[in-house]
Order: sequence, then structure tokens, then C-alpha cells
Amino acid sequence: MKPISLLLLLSLLVWSCQSSSSENDNALLEEAGKIHLEAVQIEKTIKPKLDELVQAKNRLSIQGRALNADEQAFINKVEQLQSSYNYWEENHVEVPGTEHDHGHDHGHDHSHEGHDHSHDHGPKLEVSAADMLLIQKEFRDSILSIKQRIEEIE
Repeated sequence: MKPISLLLLLSLLVWSCQSSSSENDNALLEEAGKIHLEAVQIEKTIKPKLDELVQAKNRLSIQGRALNADEQAFINKVEQLQSSYNYWEENHVEVPGTEHDHGHDHGHDHSHEGHDHSHDHGPKLEVSAADMLLIQKEFRDSILSIKQRIEEIE
């Protein structure tokens, strides 16, 4: 085989491997994006319920009397839920190229004065497409666990 033919063959082989790898990565990232959006939708449904539980906890906490065992257990569960939710919210990772409406107004007015609207969610990770898919599955499972815990309290 002539050196030019061998070089052409090797170039085509490398290009075809890169192309199929890139297509596979795109498919994995697309699936990761769908899972991310699913997790965000779940979060939108549970946030108002969590806010209600926090308000109930706060009302109990300021009563100025000793709390009974059930009330104290409720407060502890809600505080654990708050902690889990805050961890989830601070650490979930966006999938590159995934655009969505966050819908987080959390009762704030949107005068844009004095607060950041960059919606920078969690750390920016340089990971493979396969790892991004695994990460998104973990974060979806985490928010589903929080949802289940909220439903058990209600």
C-alpha cells in the first residue's frame, strides 16, 4: 500500500471514530439534558410545599412554650429537608447547552436592583458526556428523595 493511501485510510478511520464518538456524546448529553429538566420540574412542584412546611415550622418555633415530642420531631424533619434541599440547589449541575426557564422568584420582586440574575447553578464541571448523564440521574434521584420526604410529612 502506498504511504498516501495508508495516510488517507488512517485519516478516514480517525475521522469516523471521532464522528461516532461525537454523535454518541451528543445523544448522552441530550438525555442528560432531559433528565436535568425533569429534576427542575420536580423541584418547581415541591418548592411551594417545602416553603409551607418551613412556615409551619417557624410558627411552632416562636410560640414561646415548650414543644411536645411530635412538634419537635416535625421541626427536626423540616430542618433536615431544608438542609437537603439547599445542598441540592447549590450543587446541582447544568448540562452544557440546556436552556430552560428557572421560574425561581421565591417571592422576590424582580426590580433587578441588587441581585444577580446569572442563574449560575452549582459548580462548572468538565466531565465526559457519560459522566454528565450519571450526575444528572443522581441529582434527579436526590430531588425525588426530597419530594418523597415532603410527602411523608404532609
